[in-house]
Amino acid sequence: MSIASILNIAKNAMFVHQTSIQVASNNIANVNTKGYARQEAVLEEAPSVATDLGRMGSGVMVAGFKRYYDRFLETTIALRSTDLEEQKTMSAYLQRVETIVNENNSQLATRITEFFNGWQELSNDPLSLVKRTNVVTKAEGLCQTIGNMYNELNAMRLEADSNIEKEISEINGLTASIADLNRLIYEAGGDNGETLDFATKRTQLIKELSGKLNIVFFTDEDGGVSVLTGAGQPLVSRATSWNLEALQTASGLHNIGWADGSGSVADITSGITGGALRGLVDIRDEYLGNGFMEDLNQLAETLITEVNSVHESGYNMNGVDGTLFFEEIATGYFARDIDLSSEVKADVRYIATASSLDNPSGNETALDIAALLDRNLTINGQNTTFTNYVSSMMSNIGELTRNSTNLCESQEYAMNALEKQRESVSGVSIDEEMSNLIKFQTAYQAAARLFTVADELFQALLETAR
Repeated sequence: MSIASILNIAKNAMFVHQTSIQVASNNIANVNTKGYARQEAVLEEAPSVATDLGRMGSGVMVAGFKRYYDRFLETTIALRSTDLEEQKTMSAYLQRVETIVNENNSQLATRITEFFNGWQELSNDPLSLVKRTNVVTKAEGLCQTIGNMYNELNAMRLEADSNIEKEISEINGLTASIADLNRLIYEAGGDNGETLDFATKRTQLIKELSGKLNIVFFTDEDGGVSVLTGAGQPLVSRATSWNLEALQTASGLHNIGWADGSGSVADITSGITGGALRGLVDIRDEYLGNGFMEDLNQLAETLITEVNSVHESGYNMNGVDGTLFFEEIATGYFARDIDLSSEVKADVRYIATASSLDNPSGNETALDIAALLDRNLTINGQNTTFTNYVSSMMSNIGELTRNSTNLCESQEYAMNALEKQRESVSGVSIDEEMSNLIKFQTAYQAAARLFTVADELFQALLETAR
């Protein structure tokens, strides 16, 4: 064992402890970086060397780099992110729906009551043009209220559809980035610091992706990650990614398609069972399109049908029967297109109040229409009154919003608990890293001192030779 060996040991030790200081510095720098996992340089004794006295140690070496990472915990966080983002999406939209439907804002029940009360007032003086004008005014206010509510809900539905397209685009960006990181990991190879950085970034991307849709992912033997949809369609395999597409339907809205790479696209909307994407689809279709918009449409249809049925049987001031009060709707969009008939809008004398041509001042028809307010009718399959139906709509959205908010809060609480567990495993402790810095600095200084010792030995050896 020569003095040169001491210099080599000192050099390697300085390099190793300098590397450890660099890793600790990187940890400190990323203490607030989202998704960062603490790293550590793994030190091992260097291979011993043979000497006349036997094998002797040759110092220290960096065997690799370690990332503090709990795979099971990260998988659990990703799955929880799927549920959380779905509930957050649902809660945000349902709160907006409640704002539109809520009686304090919409005044829908009030407008319905005022409309039928206007008929009750008209029955007291059927020939009064002022009271007839009042009925028209109340009717126009009701039509405007129903139409505005429907249009606002439809605008939200179109917004959700647009956000589905946006989410699909972001998903494609994430899967492409994950595939690219896989490629970089394959090219770098080994447990070096660069590979660990790629893996940390990829973990964060997978968490973001899982918040958008339900996925399954696993790591291969070379360190790459494969990602599939919950229904089994591949999204990432090694350095290749597959795209989702927004498939336009006959209604002009979009479903979710998976492109297989050969030009074929399969509709996988029903297979998306979680994440923000599922939340947007459910809001658009279940809660808006086939939910509150349809409820409002059924209300408008029943209102038009029942009032027109009674009004057609009565006689107006012009001595004519068969006149419609509300315009007939051929489109099927009753809530969107509800309006007064052109005759009634042009002349309030066309409002029918009498049941007999011989008695133009009769009020039987006006009373029958006024009585519709409290009559049990079949609305959207329910035997109920107009006001009770509206009250049921508002109660339903209130209950849905509360349940969604509670679920969202529960998911956030569970996610926070998981994040704290992750921090205990992967998080950076400033106190610990500062302690490590002092330890590595001291070791570095001691290794540097070896150079001085070796130099003194050389000097002593030279003096002896003289």
